[in-house]
Amino acid sequence: MTNNKTNNSDFELALFIQNLYNEVQSLVYSDENGDSKENKFTEYVMETLTEAGETEGVRLCHYIKENKNENIQFKINGYALEEGYENIDIFISSYKDTNQLYRVTKSDFDKFIKWSTGFINAALKGYLDEIEPSTEAYGLATVLKKEFKKIIRVNIFILSNGDIPHDPPSNFKLKNLEDVLINFKIWDLERLHRLSQSTGNREPIEIDFEEIMGEVIPCLEMPSKNELYECYLAIVPGSVLATMYRNYGTRLLESNVRAFLQQTGKVNRGIRDTIRFEPHMFLPYNNGLAATSQEVKTKLNDKNQLVLVSVKDFQIVNGGQTTASLFHTAKKYKEADISDVFVQMKLTVIKNEEKKNETVPFISRYANSQNKVSELDLTSNNPFLIRLEELSRTTFAIDVDDKNKQSIWFFERVKGQYREALNKEPTKSKQNAFKLKYPRHQLIIKSEVSKYMNLWKLQPYHVSKGAQKNYNVFLRDVEKEFKKKKPNKIYWEDIIANAILFKATDKLFGRKNQDPIGDTNIKSHTVAYALSYLHFITNNKLDLGKIWNEQHISEEFQIELKKLLIFVYEFFTNLNVLLISEAAKSEKNWDKLKSITKHPVNLDVIKKYLISDKDFKLRHETDIDQIAETKKYNALEKITSLGLRFWDGLCFYNINTDTLSIVQQNYVSNIRGKLKRNGSLTELEISKGSEIIDLLKNESIDFDSIIKLSKLEERDLIDPISIYNRLKLVENDTWKKVIALGEQTGKLSFKEISIIKTVITRIKKQENIDLRRLQIVNDALDKVKKFGIKV
Repeated sequence: MTNNKTNNSDFELALFIQNLYNEVQSLVYSDENGDSKENKFTEYVMETLTEAGETEGVRLCHYIKENKNENIQFKINGYALEEGYENIDIFISSYKDTNQLYRVTKSDFDKFIKWSTGFINAALKGYLDEIEPSTEAYGLATVLKKEFKKIIRVNIFILSNGDIPHDPPSNFKLKNLEDVLINFKIWDLERLHRLSQSTGNREPIEIDFEEIMGEVIPCLEMPSKNELYECYLAIVPGSVLATMYRNYGTRLLESNVRAFLQQTGKVNRGIRDTIRFEPHMFLPYNNGLAATSQEVKTKLNDKNQLVLVSVKDFQIVNGGQTTASLFHTAKKYKEADISDVFVQMKLTVIKNEEKKNETVPFISRYANSQNKVSELDLTSNNPFLIRLEELSRTTFAIDVDDKNKQSIWFFERVKGQYREALNKEPTKSKQNAFKLKYPRHQLIIKSEVSKYMNLWKLQPYHVSKGAQKNYNVFLRDVEKEFKKKKPNKIYWEDIIANAILFKATDKLFGRKNQDPIGDTNIKSHTVAYALSYLHFITNNKLDLGKIWNEQHISEEFQIELKKLLIFVYEFFTNLNVLLISEAAKSEKNWDKLKSITKHPVNLDVIKKYLISDKDFKLRHETDIDQIAETKKYNALEKITSLGLRFWDGLCFYNINTDTLSIVQQNYVSNIRGKLKRNGSLTELEISKGSEIIDLLKNESIDFDSIIKLSKLEERDLIDPISIYNRLKLVENDTWKKVIALGEQTGKLSFKEISIIKTVITRIKKQENIDLRRLQIVNDALDKVKKFGIKV
């Protein structure tokens, strides 16, 4: 059994080595500027670590300084600066162009330590003559010298595609800079592989209070057990929290809804002053912490009292400013004695990993709530509606004949969302592009969703009660379903298919003074009952997927729908009632209609539009949640659609304004540089770029004036979401044909085929694909079109 596990582990590691090797080759091939393999490896690993939450705001910065004897004196490959300069990340790489595992020698490892710390030492102490002024490294060193009093910790990341079996020096100190904490983080092939295999693709924080802090934390455990969580109450020494912040910084606040606000606001000044002047009163004055973790270890101490020994994946969801204030106050005010400070903590251990991402945001939301949540907020912020909004923005309707024609049905969760989003577009051309992507006739509101879906559920009597009452019934029912299973892409497609069906049927009834079927006062009830009756006689097996894919109702089908409308209209008018509108609200009348078995619908025609039980099950069971991936490409399109000149102009715009912070300016510079090269933006850069665009829109900044600041010639940037949607629809057999044809005909080069293979793998794994490779594969597909391959 052990041998099998070992063999599997070795096989997986070998596969990871090969994939990493191919990834680096592919990145080099796709870079028009011919960057080095070490740089591409560094860039790839930095982006991987960014996605894992290990760093943020990374920049490639390859720098080597040799002394008079031509021996390397300094070397770094990249860096990251945190807002406020508390945390500095420096990256140094050891890369060999091989797909075999190799071992980094002790002497080479010691050189990496020496070269990277040498650069840090020179930078912090202002030995700028040691660093060439023409390099970006000189700019980095200048910033570090200027801001060194703010720096708490420097993390030196040693990156390698080999095995590093050596321990870095412990308690490393720079002479005359002993207050700066130097951490060494080794990311060799083995650890990178473990990260790729870990849940959530991240390494959780693990804190051993007994080993690292020198003390355990007395606690109380909740008296009853349940499958979702455990809960502990504890009184934590302020010194422990301060040490935790010193060691881990903002990584402790990953799930927090508020960043540390610096010590300028009233709350933070109050915390600071209590620490300085009344530390013994901190416990009664402060609200304490709310924290979560994945796992805890406890034991009974000598007094038979339960104590916390260690925690895994520790995150502060409320109380981040308290934790940071303890550290900063103790650091800034030497007279501050935090030995008398104690803080209450509620620690929730989420045992079900799958439920964690759902539960932690709610803990964070409620722990941070200051005001009562209104009923209106509870409705508009209903998790089901939020989910529909996500699905709406990430599900594209694609033209069957031209896959480049793609649009979105815009779900308006809050009234006025569409208009507000349109008005935020900064230019007329951007507004026109918005209307193409989100056509106004494809706007859908909450009450319409409830109408379409309740008709599909055979509840026309609820629909006839009016929008508000029907909506309340629908929301009550779906909330129960939502607890069992989240709506997925197929659910949203079904909503839209029902919307298309409803709109077509409503149009068939006709309008007043335009030859309607009958009295338009009962039109809504007739349409509602007709559609539910259709679903009833077809046993809810109408092929909604076909309607979604085609985005229309065929003329043949419309003929049968019109027959059905006339049939239902006659049913209503033959009822012996005073008000048909009231009769339509009665479930008894719906039962009466269902009892009529003779109808005018030609079932032979309708059968063509039904789905088999097998295909129905397959459609609803094989859906893969691609919301996050599509959202990312949507945000990337938001960035590329503005053009290279916008991001170049924004770099100059920042010089004369205070609109963006230094870290945001770094992101702008990164985005501009990468758009000029291969468009290999990280998820964090895409997210931050999108936030910057929103910030500029909210400030009503003139985008055209920013573009005019650029002296570059505009370069056409691709629409990444359109290409991504096109590529993910290509089936495995088709990819094989494309590659085979490319090789046999010579239409595709070795590099193109290599990139196609990499992109196929990345689509399956839902991993980032840069703009350059998207473009190369898209062009490759066009090259083989004439051989009969349609994608």
